[in-house]
Amino acid sequence: METKKFKGWGVLVAAFILSFIPTAIMSNCFSLFMAPVCADLGFSTTSWSMVSLISSFASAIGAMIIAGMYQKKNMKLIMMIVTIGTSLCWVVATFCTAIWQFYLIFGLSNIFMAGLTQLPISMLVTAWFEDRRATMMSIAYAGGGLGGTVWSPVLTKFISSGTDGWKTAMLFAAVTVGVITVLTALFLVKRSPAEYGTEPYRTGNKTDQKDSRQEKAAEWIGVSKKVATKSSAWYCVLGVVICVGILAAGVTTHVPNFVTSIAQDGGTLQGTVLSVYSVVSIFGMLGGGVLMDKLGIRKTVLCAAVLVIVGLASLVAYSVTGITVVVFGYAFFALAMFLPKVLPAVLMSKVFGTKDYAGIYATANLFFLIGSAFGAVLTSIIQGIAGYGMTWIFYMIVAVLMFFFVSGAINGSEKLQAKYPQGD
Repeated sequence: METKKFKGWGVLVAAFILSFIPTAIMSNCFSLFMAPVCADLGFSTTSWSMVSLISSFASAIGAMIIAGMYQKKNMKLIMMIVTIGTSLCWVVATFCTAIWQFYLIFGLSNIFMAGLTQLPISMLVTAWFEDRRATMMSIAYAGGGLGGTVWSPVLTKFISSGTDGWKTAMLFAAVTVGVITVLTALFLVKRSPAEYGTEPYRTGNKTDQKDSRQEKAAEWIGVSKKVATKSSAWYCVLGVVICVGILAAGVTTHVPNFVTSIAQDGGTLQGTVLSVYSVVSIFGMLGGGVLMDKLGIRKTVLCAAVLVIVGLASLVAYSVTGITVVVFGYAFFALAMFLPKVLPAVLMSKVFGTKDYAGIYATANLFFLIGSAFGAVLTSIIQGIAGYGMTWIFYMIVAVLMFFFVSGAINGSEKLQAKYPQGD
């Protein structure tokens, strides 16, 4: 019997493009629009910050809606629809003059955009790569970090062209995302290997076909969303995503202000620190996935927790000593920042299988966003009461809790597999 050509590599390219284009341009670089829009239309930065908050929760709602559509309907068609919807919203945004209009437009935009970012990337990689899944996930998500470094100067150049340069930048983003993502959906996106008469990627040589068939028969398909969300493993997973969200947002959003408050240099050092962070985080994204495949999720998260603690300890030391070189220990924290993207995506399939992956992932993502939104506020509260030093120590504790929640989730998965060996 002829084996059909494996199409997963093209799917991996599609996942990378979704990270490099819509995620990087419309999500990672969105903060570039705050200052120019507020300056042009007279908004306060506080009122504009609500755009990001509304967008985050709209994205979570959109993911839960679109997850079911991606599973049950034509994924290519749905992706093209949400791409066109997202791009049209960004075009309409250039005509907005009141802040409530931006709330409405970007809320709607992020409902559509949920179908272009983390959800489809995680779905596609999970479906097509059974082995080396974490590595492939990290490669796909690395496109976001790389895209940020590429598109940030491009959008900045458009924005700086005049008082309404932000409109040109938004139009550029809308056209670029619209054209490239529609083409990607048409030619590269393929929902699952089964639909194309092939199997997901597995390692091993061809002489072991019998063993491979036996392994396939023994694979655990997983449980439904209904069973998953009633299990003890689910509460541990929620603990993981909330901790990761709090940790990532609570630290990264405040480090620039923290560095400047110590250095008192008008922001020069913070720019250097953030540049180093951006570069190191790309290597961390790639390395984290490789480690997860080689060592397993539990050991990799333990290593990541140690990196987080070392990075935060460097910030504590900098707050005490004021020695400039010490603050660059924050790069250790950057090495662990594969956690927000790769860990939830891989953990869901490990704990609950692939049977209802999209629905489970989309629901858990809502709690990740809650953790992210709460993290930035929590840092402000703790810092205001006890200072940044104690704040970073608090986040060291969060990193430890994250590891214990991961261990609990994996233990819970073993119980699910014992109870539902053939799936529910």
